[in-house]
Amino acid sequence: MDYLPIVLALFAVFLAVYYYNKRAHSVFKDVLHVPPTPIVGNFGSLITKRATLQEVLQKSYDLHPDAKYVGFYEFLSSNILVRDPELFKSIAVKNFDNFSDHRKFTDKRTDPLFAGMLFQLAGNEWKEQRNMLSPTFTSSKIKNMFKLMSDCAMRFSTKLSNLQEKEREVEVRNLFARYTNDVIAKCVYGVSVDTMEEPKNIFYVYGRAATLLTGLLNTIKFMLYRNLPELAVALRLNFVKKRHADFFSDVVRKTIESRESSGVKGTDMLQLMMDIRDRKDSSKRMSIKDIICHAFTFFFGGFDTVSSQSAFIAHMLAENPEAQTRLQEEIDEALERTNGQLTYETINEMKYLDAVVNETLRLYPIVVFLDRVCTRAFELPPALPGGKPFVVQPGTNIWLPVYSIHRDPKYYENPDKFDPERFLVDGKKILNSGVYMPFGSGPRMCIGNRFALTEMKVLIYHLLSKCDIKAGQKTTLPMQLEKGVLNVTAKNNEFWLKMEPRKNPHPSVLANGVSNGVANGIANGVCKQ
Repeated sequence: MDYLPIVLALFAVFLAVYYYNKRAHSVFKDVLHVPPTPIVGNFGSLITKRATLQEVLQKSYDLHPDAKYVGFYEFLSSNILVRDPELFKSIAVKNFDNFSDHRKFTDKRTDPLFAGMLFQLAGNEWKEQRNMLSPTFTSSKIKNMFKLMSDCAMRFSTKLSNLQEKEREVEVRNLFARYTNDVIAKCVYGVSVDTMEEPKNIFYVYGRAATLLTGLLNTIKFMLYRNLPELAVALRLNFVKKRHADFFSDVVRKTIESRESSGVKGTDMLQLMMDIRDRKDSSKRMSIKDIICHAFTFFFGGFDTVSSQSAFIAHMLAENPEAQTRLQEEIDEALERTNGQLTYETINEMKYLDAVVNETLRLYPIVVFLDRVCTRAFELPPALPGGKPFVVQPGTNIWLPVYSIHRDPKYYENPDKFDPERFLVDGKKILNSGVYMPFGSGPRMCIGNRFALTEMKVLIYHLLSKCDIKAGQKTTLPMQLEKGVLNVTAKNNEFWLKMEPRKNPHPSVLANGVSNGVANGIANGVCKQ
Protein backbone atom coordinates (compact mmCIF):
# COMPACT_ATOMS: atom_id res chain seq x y z
CA MET A 1 0.00 0.00 0.00
CA ASP A 2 1.34 3.42 -0.96
CA TYR A 3 1.23 5.63 2.17
CA LEU A 4 2.71 8.69 0.46
CA PRO A 5 -0.66 10.27 -0.55
CA ILE A 6 -1.97 9.81 3.00
CA VAL A 7 1.18 11.32 4.50
CA LEU A 8 1.06 14.25 2.08
CA ALA A 9 -2.64 14.83 2.84
CA LEU A 10 -2.03 14.80 6.60
CA PHE A 11 0.91 17.14 6.16
CA ALA A 12 -1.27 19.51 4.11
CA VAL A 13 -3.94 19.48 6.81
CA PHE A 14 -1.28 20.16 9.45
CA LEU A 15 0.10 23.11 7.46
CA ALA A 16 -3.39 24.52 6.89
CA VAL A 17 -4.22 24.30 10.62
CA TYR A 18 -0.81 25.74 11.54
CA TYR A 19 -1.11 28.79 9.29
CA TYR A 20 -4.78 29.36 10.13
CA ASN A 21 -3.95 29.19 13.83
CA LYS A 22 -0.95 31.51 13.39
CA ARG A 23 -3.03 34.06 11.50
CA ALA A 24 -5.92 33.85 13.97
CA HIS A 25 -3.61 34.31 16.94
CA SER A 26 -1.76 37.31 15.48
CA VAL A 27 -4.55 39.89 15.88
CA PHE A 28 -3.22 41.38 19.13
CA LYS A 29 0.34 42.23 18.12
CA ASP A 30 -0.05 45.71 19.57
CA VAL A 31 -2.53 44.85 22.35
CA LEU A 32 -1.63 43.45 25.76
CA HIS A 33 -2.70 39.79 25.97
CA VAL A 34 -1.87 36.43 27.51
CA PRO A 35 0.07 34.36 24.94
CA PRO A 36 -2.36 31.79 23.48
CA THR A 37 -1.96 28.05 23.22
CA PRO A 38 -2.42 26.65 19.69
CA ILE A 39 -6.04 25.97 18.77
CA VAL A 40 -7.53 26.49 22.28
CA GLY A 41 -6.20 30.03 22.72
CA ASN A 42 -6.55 31.07 26.37
CA PHE A 43 -9.24 28.46 27.15
CA GLY A 44 -7.13 25.36 27.66
CA SER A 45 -7.51 25.26 31.44
CA LEU A 46 -11.31 25.67 31.12
CA ILE A 47 -11.71 22.77 28.69
CA THR A 48 -9.52 20.51 30.82
CA LYS A 49 -11.57 21.50 33.90
CA ARG A 50 -8.54 22.93 35.71
CA ALA A 51 -10.12 26.36 36.07
CA THR A 52 -13.43 28.21 36.19
CA LEU A 53 -14.28 30.64 33.41
CA GLN A 54 -13.93 33.51 35.87
CA GLU A 55 -10.39 32.35 36.72
CA VAL A 56 -9.52 32.22 33.02
CA LEU A 57 -10.77 35.78 32.51
CA GLN A 58 -9.15 36.98 35.74
CA LYS A 59 -5.74 36.04 34.35
CA SER A 60 -6.27 38.48 31.48
CA TYR A 61 -7.96 41.05 33.73
CA ASP A 62 -4.86 41.13 35.98
CA LEU A 63 -2.38 41.79 33.16
CA HIS A 64 -2.21 45.53 33.91
CA PRO A 65 -4.13 47.50 36.56
CA ASP A 66 -4.43 50.60 34.35
CA ALA A 67 -5.32 49.00 31.03
CA LYS A 68 -8.72 49.97 29.65
CA TYR A 69 -8.86 46.67 27.80
CA VAL A 70 -6.74 43.64 26.90
CA GLY A 71 -6.95 40.97 24.25
CA PHE A 72 -7.67 37.28 24.72
CA TYR A 73 -8.36 34.31 22.48
CA GLU A 74 -11.41 32.07 22.78
CA PHE A 75 -9.95 29.21 20.76
CA LEU A 76 -9.30 30.86 17.36
CA SER A 77 -11.57 33.86 17.96
CA SER A 78 -10.03 37.16 18.98
CA ASN A 79 -11.92 38.98 21.73
CA ILE A 80 -11.48 42.24 23.59
CA LEU A 81 -11.81 42.05 27.38
CA VAL A 82 -12.85 45.51 28.58
CA ARG A 83 -11.50 46.39 32.04
CA ASP A 84 -12.88 49.93 32.15
CA PRO A 85 -16.61 50.01 33.00
CA GLU A 86 -16.95 53.50 31.50
CA LEU A 87 -15.57 52.26 28.19
CA PHE A 88 -18.02 49.36 28.18
CA LYS A 89 -20.85 51.78 28.98
CA SER A 90 -19.79 53.78 25.92
CA ILE A 91 -19.89 50.58 23.86
CA ALA A 92 -23.15 49.21 25.27
CA VAL A 93 -25.10 52.48 25.41
CA LYS A 94 -23.60 55.47 23.57
CA ASN A 95 -22.37 53.43 20.60
CA PHE A 96 -25.05 50.75 20.82
CA ASP A 97 -25.66 50.78 17.06
CA ASN A 98 -22.13 49.45 16.54
CA PHE A 99 -22.52 46.77 19.22
CA SER A 100 -26.21 45.89 19.34
CA ASP A 101 -25.99 42.10 19.21
CA HIS A 102 -24.82 39.18 21.32
CA ARG A 103 -22.69 36.50 19.78
CA LYS A 104 -24.98 33.57 19.00
CA PHE A 105 -24.45 30.17 20.56
CA THR A 106 -26.93 28.11 18.56
CA ASP A 107 -28.68 28.13 15.17
CA LYS A 108 -32.31 28.15 14.02
CA ARG A 109 -31.57 25.30 11.62
CA THR A 110 -30.80 22.91 14.47
CA ASP A 111 -32.41 24.50 17.53
CA PRO A 112 -35.34 26.73 16.45
CA LEU A 113 -36.86 27.15 19.93
CA PHE A 114 -33.57 27.99 21.63
CA ALA A 115 -32.36 30.19 18.77
CA GLY A 116 -35.66 32.08 18.80
CA MET A 117 -35.24 33.32 22.38
CA LEU A 118 -35.05 37.10 22.80
CA PHE A 119 -31.41 36.90 23.96
CA GLN A 120 -30.44 35.26 20.66
CA LEU A 121 -32.24 37.67 18.34
CA ALA A 122 -30.27 40.33 16.51
CA GLY A 123 -30.71 43.65 14.73
CA ASN A 124 -34.18 44.95 13.95
CA GLU A 125 -35.81 41.63 14.85
CA TRP A 126 -34.51 41.94 18.43
CA LYS A 127 -35.49 45.62 18.64
CA GLU A 128 -39.06 45.01 17.44
CA GLN A 129 -39.66 42.04 19.73
CA ARG A 130 -38.06 43.75 22.73
CA ASN A 131 -40.26 46.83 22.27
CA MET A 132 -43.39 44.67 22.09
CA LEU A 133 -42.42 42.62 25.16
CA SER A 134 -41.31 45.46 27.44
CA PRO A 135 -44.85 46.27 28.70
CA THR A 136 -45.20 42.71 30.07
CA PHE A 137 -42.55 43.38 32.72
CA THR A 138 -43.77 46.63 34.24
CA SER A 139 -44.26 46.85 38.01
CA SER A 140 -48.05 46.79 37.59
CA LYS A 141 -47.92 43.57 35.54
CA ILE A 142 -45.62 41.83 38.04
CA LYS A 143 -47.83 43.03 40.88
CA ASN A 144 -50.77 41.28 39.21
CA MET A 145 -48.81 38.00 39.27
CA PHE A 146 -47.44 38.51 42.76
CA LYS A 147 -50.13 36.50 44.57
CA LEU A 148 -49.60 33.54 42.22
CA MET A 149 -45.90 33.68 43.03
CA SER A 150 -46.47 34.08 46.77
CA ASP A 151 -48.92 31.16 46.91
CA CYS A 152 -46.29 28.90 45.29
CA ALA A 153 -43.63 30.04 47.79
CA MET A 154 -45.94 29.62 50.79
CA ARG A 155 -46.92 26.09 49.76
CA PHE A 156 -43.29 25.21 49.04
CA SER A 157 -41.85 26.59 52.32
CA THR A 158 -44.62 25.01 54.41
CA LYS A 159 -43.71 21.57 53.13
CA LEU A 160 -40.02 22.21 53.76
CA SER A 161 -40.67 23.31 57.33
CA ASN A 162 -42.47 20.03 58.02
CA LEU A 163 -39.85 17.58 56.77
CA GLN A 164 -38.84 14.78 59.10
CA GLU A 165 -35.50 15.31 60.82
CA LYS A 166 -33.65 12.69 58.78
CA GLU A 167 -34.79 14.37 55.54
CA ARG A 168 -33.87 17.96 56.38
CA GLU A 169 -30.48 18.05 54.67
CA VAL A 170 -31.34 18.71 51.04
CA GLU A 171 -29.71 19.76 47.78
CA VAL A 172 -31.37 23.15 47.47
CA ARG A 173 -30.66 24.09 43.84
CA ASN A 174 -32.72 21.17 42.55
CA LEU A 175 -35.22 21.75 45.34
CA PHE A 176 -35.63 25.45 44.52
CA ALA A 177 -36.08 24.51 40.86
CA ARG A 178 -39.38 22.92 41.91
CA TYR A 179 -40.53 26.29 43.19
CA THR A 180 -39.32 28.18 40.10
CA ASN A 181 -40.97 25.57 37.89
CA ASP A 182 -44.35 26.09 39.61
CA VAL A 183 -44.02 29.89 39.45
CA ILE A 184 -43.17 29.96 35.75
CA ALA A 185 -45.77 27.34 34.85
CA LYS A 186 -48.45 29.48 36.51
CA CYS A 187 -47.22 33.03 35.77
CA VAL A 188 -46.06 32.42 32.19
CA TYR A 189 -48.11 29.51 30.83
CA GLY A 190 -51.14 29.63 33.13
CA VAL A 191 -50.62 25.99 34.15
CA SER A 192 -51.07 24.96 37.81
CA VAL A 193 -48.61 22.33 39.08
CA ASP A 194 -47.33 21.36 42.52
CA THR A 195 -43.88 19.89 41.98
CA MET A 196 -43.29 19.17 45.66
CA GLU A 197 -46.34 16.91 45.70
CA GLU A 198 -45.82 15.59 42.18
CA PRO A 199 -42.04 15.74 41.53
CA LYS A 200 -42.28 13.90 38.22
CA ASN A 201 -44.86 16.13 36.55
CA ILE A 202 -44.05 16.60 32.88
CA PHE A 203 -43.64 20.37 33.15
CA TYR A 204 -40.82 19.95 35.65
CA VAL A 205 -39.18 16.94 34.00
CA TYR A 206 -39.15 18.49 30.52
CA GLY A 207 -38.34 21.97 31.82
CA ARG A 208 -35.34 20.71 33.75
CA ALA A 209 -34.06 18.73 30.77
CA ALA A 210 -34.48 21.69 28.41
CA THR A 211 -32.87 24.35 30.60
CA LEU A 212 -30.12 22.57 32.52
CA LEU A 213 -27.12 23.38 30.31
CA THR A 214 -24.27 22.80 32.73
CA GLY A 215 -21.53 20.23 32.17
CA LEU A 216 -18.52 19.84 29.91
CA LEU A 217 -20.48 18.53 26.90
CA ASN A 218 -22.67 21.63 26.74
CA THR A 219 -19.62 23.85 27.24
CA ILE A 220 -18.04 22.22 24.17
CA LYS A 221 -21.27 22.72 22.20
CA PHE A 222 -21.28 26.42 23.13
CA MET A 223 -17.66 26.77 22.06
CA LEU A 224 -18.25 25.02 18.73
CA TYR A 225 -21.23 27.22 17.88
CA ARG A 226 -19.29 30.34 18.81
CA ASN A 227 -16.10 29.42 16.98
CA LEU A 228 -17.02 26.88 14.26
CA PRO A 229 -20.78 27.41 13.75
CA GLU A 230 -21.03 25.63 10.39
CA LEU A 231 -19.36 22.54 11.86
CA ALA A 232 -21.80 22.62 14.80
CA VAL A 233 -24.73 22.84 12.38
CA ALA A 234 -23.30 20.01 10.26
CA LEU A 235 -23.06 17.87 13.40
CA ARG A 236 -26.70 18.78 14.19
CA LEU A 237 -25.77 19.88 17.71
CA ASN A 238 -28.64 21.24 19.77
CA PHE A 239 -29.48 22.09 23.36
CA VAL A 240 -33.24 21.50 23.39
CA LYS A 241 -34.38 18.08 22.22
CA LYS A 242 -37.26 17.98 19.74
CA ARG A 243 -39.69 16.26 22.11
CA HIS A 244 -39.08 18.98 24.74
CA ALA A 245 -39.46 21.76 22.18
CA ASP A 246 -42.67 20.16 20.88
CA PHE A 247 -44.07 19.95 24.42
CA PHE A 248 -43.59 23.66 25.18
CA SER A 249 -44.87 24.60 21.73
CA ASP A 250 -48.00 22.47 22.16
CA VAL A 251 -48.75 23.96 25.60
CA VAL A 252 -48.80 27.45 24.10
CA ARG A 253 -50.80 26.51 21.01
CA LYS A 254 -53.46 24.57 22.93
CA THR A 255 -53.82 27.27 25.60
CA ILE A 256 -54.27 29.98 22.98
CA GLU A 257 -56.79 27.88 21.06
CA SER A 258 -58.73 27.16 24.27
CA ARG A 259 -58.86 30.80 25.31
CA GLU A 260 -59.88 31.99 21.87
CA SER A 261 -62.69 29.46 21.61
CA SER A 262 -64.00 30.00 25.15
CA GLY A 263 -63.40 33.74 25.40
CA VAL A 264 -61.82 33.22 28.83
CA LYS A 265 -58.75 35.34 29.55
CA GLY A 266 -55.83 34.50 31.81
CA THR A 267 -53.71 36.66 34.14
CA ASP A 268 -50.36 35.32 32.94
CA MET A 269 -47.65 36.42 30.52
CA LEU A 270 -49.09 34.25 27.78
CA GLN A 271 -52.27 36.32 27.92
CA LEU A 272 -50.25 39.54 27.85
CA MET A 273 -48.52 38.36 24.67
CA MET A 274 -51.86 37.39 23.15
CA ASP A 275 -53.11 40.90 23.89
CA ILE A 276 -50.01 42.37 22.21
CA ARG A 277 -50.62 40.14 19.19
CA ASP A 278 -54.23 41.36 18.92
CA ARG A 279 -53.54 45.09 19.23
CA LYS A 280 -54.98 46.98 16.29
CA ASP A 281 -52.85 50.08 16.80
CA SER A 282 -49.55 48.28 16.24
CA SER A 283 -47.71 48.16 12.92
CA LYS A 284 -45.92 45.01 14.06
CA ARG A 285 -47.52 41.73 14.99
CA MET A 286 -46.32 38.99 17.33
CA SER A 287 -46.74 35.63 15.61
CA ILE A 288 -47.62 32.37 17.36
CA LYS A 289 -44.03 31.29 16.72
CA ASP A 290 -42.77 34.44 18.47
CA ILE A 291 -45.05 33.81 21.46
CA ILE A 292 -43.81 30.22 21.75
CA CYS A 293 -40.16 31.33 21.72
CA HIS A 294 -40.74 34.19 24.19
CA ALA A 295 -42.64 31.94 26.60
CA PHE A 296 -39.69 29.57 26.50
CA THR A 297 -37.33 32.53 26.99
CA PHE A 298 -39.07 33.28 30.29
CA PHE A 299 -38.92 29.60 31.29
CA PHE A 300 -35.24 29.32 30.39
CA GLY A 301 -34.36 32.58 32.14
CA GLY A 302 -36.31 31.82 35.30
CA PHE A 303 -35.97 28.09 35.90
CA ASP A 304 -32.36 27.09 36.60
CA THR A 305 -30.95 30.63 36.78
CA VAL A 306 -33.27 31.79 39.56
CA SER A 307 -33.05 28.50 41.44
CA SER A 308 -29.23 28.63 41.31
CA GLN A 309 -29.14 32.25 42.40
CA SER A 310 -31.55 31.49 45.25
CA ALA A 311 -29.29 28.59 46.26
CA PHE A 312 -26.37 31.00 46.52
CA ILE A 313 -28.48 33.28 48.74
CA ALA A 314 -29.42 30.36 50.99
CA HIS A 315 -25.78 29.26 51.21
CA MET A 316 -24.64 32.78 52.14
CA LEU A 317 -27.26 32.91 54.91
CA ALA A 318 -26.13 29.53 56.26
CA GLU A 319 -22.50 30.69 56.12
CA ASN A 320 -23.40 33.99 57.80
CA PRO A 321 -25.97 33.16 60.53
CA GLU A 322 -25.89 36.71 61.94
CA ALA A 323 -27.19 38.01 58.60
CA GLN A 324 -29.88 35.31 58.60
CA THR A 325 -31.03 36.29 62.10
CA ARG A 326 -31.22 39.94 61.11
CA LEU A 327 -33.22 39.09 57.99
CA GLN A 328 -35.64 36.93 59.99
CA GLU A 329 -36.18 39.85 62.37
CA GLU A 330 -37.09 42.06 59.41
CA ILE A 331 -39.45 39.36 58.10
CA ASP A 332 -41.14 39.04 61.50
CA GLU A 333 -41.56 42.82 61.65
CA ALA A 334 -43.21 42.73 58.23
CA LEU A 335 -45.51 39.90 59.35
CA GLU A 336 -46.46 41.98 62.40
CA ARG A 337 -47.28 45.07 60.30
CA THR A 338 -49.36 43.17 57.75
CA ASN A 339 -51.06 40.63 60.04
CA GLY A 340 -49.22 37.87 58.22
CA GLN A 341 -50.37 38.89 54.72
CA LEU A 342 -47.47 39.52 52.35
CA THR A 343 -48.05 42.16 49.67
CA TYR A 344 -46.06 43.37 46.68
CA GLU A 345 -45.50 46.72 48.43
CA THR A 346 -44.26 44.99 51.60
CA ILE A 347 -41.64 42.89 49.80
CA ASN A 348 -40.29 45.97 48.04
CA GLU A 349 -40.03 47.91 51.31
CA MET A 350 -37.78 45.33 52.98
CA LYS A 351 -34.37 46.98 52.86
CA TYR A 352 -32.29 44.21 54.43
CA LEU A 353 -33.83 41.52 52.21
CA ASP A 354 -32.97 43.71 49.24
CA ALA A 355 -29.41 44.15 50.54
CA VAL A 356 -28.90 40.40 51.06
CA VAL A 357 -30.11 39.59 47.54
CA ASN A 358 -28.04 42.35 45.93
CA GLU A 359 -24.89 41.40 47.82
CA THR A 360 -25.23 37.76 46.79
CA LEU A 361 -25.72 38.84 43.17
CA ARG A 362 -22.54 40.88 43.47
CA LEU A 363 -20.47 38.00 44.86
CA TYR A 364 -21.95 35.27 42.67
CA PRO A 365 -23.43 36.66 39.46
CA ILE A 366 -24.65 33.70 37.43
CA VAL A 367 -23.47 35.42 34.25
CA VAL A 368 -19.66 35.63 34.38
CA PHE A 369 -19.39 38.15 31.54
CA LEU A 370 -21.43 40.42 29.30
CA ASP A 371 -20.76 40.37 25.58
CA ARG A 372 -21.39 42.44 22.48
CA VAL A 373 -20.48 41.78 18.84
CA CYS A 374 -18.97 44.55 16.74
CA THR A 375 -21.10 45.10 13.62
CA ARG A 376 -19.15 48.03 12.16
CA ALA A 377 -15.45 48.90 12.46
CA PHE A 378 -14.95 50.91 15.63
CA GLU A 379 -11.90 52.66 17.05
CA LEU A 380 -11.15 52.10 20.72
CA PRO A 381 -9.01 54.64 22.60
CA PRO A 382 -5.46 53.59 23.59
CA ALA A 383 -5.54 50.82 26.18
CA LEU A 384 -2.73 52.52 28.11
CA PRO A 385 -1.49 56.14 28.24
CA GLY A 386 0.87 56.79 25.35
CA GLY A 387 -0.40 53.77 23.42
CA LYS A 388 -2.14 53.59 20.07
CA PRO A 389 -5.87 53.32 19.40
CA PHE A 390 -7.12 49.89 18.32
CA VAL A 391 -9.67 49.41 15.55
CA VAL A 392 -12.16 46.65 16.36
CA GLN A 393 -13.19 44.80 13.22
CA PRO A 394 -16.75 43.57 12.53
CA GLY A 395 -17.35 40.18 14.09
CA THR A 396 -15.01 40.82 17.00
CA ASN A 397 -16.52 40.03 20.38
CA ILE A 398 -16.34 42.49 23.27
CA TRP A 399 -16.48 40.99 26.78
CA LEU A 400 -17.00 42.69 30.11
CA PRO A 401 -15.86 40.43 33.00
CA VAL A 402 -18.71 41.01 35.47
CA TYR A 403 -17.35 38.60 38.06
CA SER A 404 -13.92 40.29 38.08
CA ILE A 405 -15.35 43.80 38.33
CA HIS A 406 -17.73 42.81 41.12
CA ARG A 407 -14.73 41.60 43.13
CA ASP A 408 -12.26 44.35 42.25
CA PRO A 409 -10.98 46.21 45.39
CA LYS A 410 -10.85 49.31 43.21
CA TYR A 411 -14.65 49.40 43.30
CA TYR A 412 -15.58 47.49 46.48
CA GLU A 413 -13.99 47.50 49.91
CA ASN A 414 -13.25 43.94 51.10
CA PRO A 415 -14.71 42.65 47.82
CA ASP A 416 -14.62 38.95 48.73
CA LYS A 417 -16.57 39.48 51.96
CA PHE A 418 -20.33 38.91 52.15
CA ASP A 419 -21.45 42.28 53.50
CA PRO A 420 -25.10 43.27 52.87
CA GLU A 421 -24.45 46.40 54.93
CA ARG A 422 -22.70 48.00 51.95
CA PHE A 423 -26.07 48.11 50.14
CA LEU A 424 -27.82 49.62 53.17
CA VAL A 425 -25.26 52.43 53.29
CA ASP A 426 -24.62 53.03 49.57
CA GLY A 427 -27.28 50.97 47.82
CA LYS A 428 -28.45 53.54 45.26
CA LYS A 429 -24.90 54.64 44.59
CA ILE A 430 -23.77 51.05 43.91
CA LEU A 431 -26.76 50.22 41.73
CA ASN A 432 -26.06 53.30 39.57
CA SER A 433 -22.28 53.06 39.67
CA GLY A 434 -21.76 51.14 36.44
CA VAL A 435 -19.78 48.47 38.31
CA TYR A 436 -22.79 46.42 39.43
CA MET A 437 -24.23 44.44 36.51
CA PRO A 438 -25.74 41.07 37.52
CA PHE A 439 -28.50 41.55 34.92
CA GLY A 440 -26.46 43.21 32.20
CA SER A 441 -26.08 46.76 30.98
CA GLY A 442 -27.65 49.10 28.45
CA PRO A 443 -30.58 48.36 26.12
CA ARG A 444 -29.82 44.63 26.20
CA MET A 445 -30.15 44.37 29.96
CA CYS A 446 -32.19 41.33 31.03
CA ILE A 447 -35.83 42.16 30.37
CA GLY A 448 -37.06 39.93 33.22
CA ASN A 449 -34.77 41.21 35.99
CA ARG A 450 -37.62 42.69 38.06
CA PHE A 451 -39.61 39.46 37.82
CA ALA A 452 -36.56 37.36 38.81
CA LEU A 453 -35.75 39.58 41.80
CA THR A 454 -39.33 39.39 43.04
CA GLU A 455 -39.37 35.61 42.57
CA MET A 456 -36.21 35.23 44.68
CA LYS A 457 -37.31 37.64 47.41
CA VAL A 458 -40.71 35.97 47.80
CA LEU A 459 -39.05 32.56 48.15
CA ILE A 460 -36.52 33.74 50.77
CA TYR A 461 -39.25 35.62 52.68
CA HIS A 462 -41.54 32.61 53.05
CA LEU A 463 -38.68 30.20 53.63
CA LEU A 464 -37.10 32.19 56.48
CA SER A 465 -40.47 32.90 58.06
CA LYS A 466 -40.74 29.16 58.71
CA CYS A 467 -37.22 27.72 58.59
CA ASP A 468 -33.65 28.20 59.74
CA ILE A 469 -31.08 27.48 57.03
CA LYS A 470 -28.03 25.73 58.43
CA ALA A 471 -24.90 23.98 57.23
CA GLY A 472 -25.20 20.19 57.20
CA GLN A 473 -22.77 17.32 56.96
CA LYS A 474 -22.62 17.61 53.15
CA THR A 475 -22.28 21.42 53.10
CA THR A 476 -18.99 22.72 51.70
CA LEU A 477 -17.69 25.67 53.71
CA PRO A 478 -16.47 27.96 52.34
CA MET A 479 -18.17 27.76 48.95
CA GLN A 480 -16.24 25.97 46.18
CA LEU A 481 -17.10 26.58 42.53
CA GLU A 482 -17.35 24.12 39.66
CA LYS A 483 -14.56 24.24 37.07
CA GLY A 484 -14.87 23.75 33.33
CA VAL A 485 -18.34 25.35 32.97
CA LEU A 486 -19.49 28.70 31.57
CA ASN A 487 -21.68 29.76 34.49
CA VAL A 488 -21.07 30.31 38.20
CA THR A 489 -22.23 27.31 40.22
CA ALA A 490 -21.18 25.27 43.24
CA LYS A 491 -18.81 22.34 42.90
CA ASN A 492 -20.61 19.38 41.29
CA ASN A 493 -23.51 21.81 40.79
CA GLU A 494 -24.76 20.93 44.28
CA PHE A 495 -25.76 23.17 47.21
CA TRP A 496 -26.33 20.96 50.27
CA LEU A 497 -27.97 22.70 53.23
CA LYS A 498 -30.13 21.79 56.20
CA MET A 499 -33.66 23.16 56.60
CA GLU A 500 -34.68 23.27 60.25
CA PRO A 501 -38.16 24.44 61.34
CA ARG A 502 -37.92 27.70 63.28
CA LYS A 503 -38.34 27.26 67.03
CA ASN A 504 -40.17 30.54 67.55
CA PRO A 505 -41.77 31.69 64.29
CA HIS A 506 -44.12 34.66 64.21
CA PRO A 507 -47.59 33.68 65.51
CA SER A 508 -49.17 34.38 62.12
CA VAL A 509 -47.00 31.64 60.59
CA LEU A 510 -48.34 29.09 63.09
CA ALA A 511 -51.85 30.36 62.49
CA ASN A 512 -51.46 29.47 58.81
CA GLY A 513 -51.17 25.80 59.71
CA VAL A 514 -47.44 25.17 60.01
CA SER A 515 -46.85 22.58 62.73
CA ASN A 516 -43.50 23.31 64.24
CA GLY A 517 -41.32 20.28 63.53
CA VAL A 518 -44.19 17.89 62.74
CA ALA A 519 -43.75 15.81 59.63
CA ASN A 520 -46.03 16.42 56.69
CA GLY A 521 -46.81 13.19 54.87
CA ILE A 522 -47.03 14.92 51.50
CA ALA A 523 -43.47 16.18 51.76
CA ASN A 524 -41.91 12.93 52.93
CA GLY A 525 -39.37 11.62 50.50
CA VAL A 526 -39.81 14.14 47.69
CA CYS A 527 -36.66 16.08 48.55
CA LYS A 528 -34.24 13.19 48.36
CA GLN A 529 -31.81 13.91 45.55
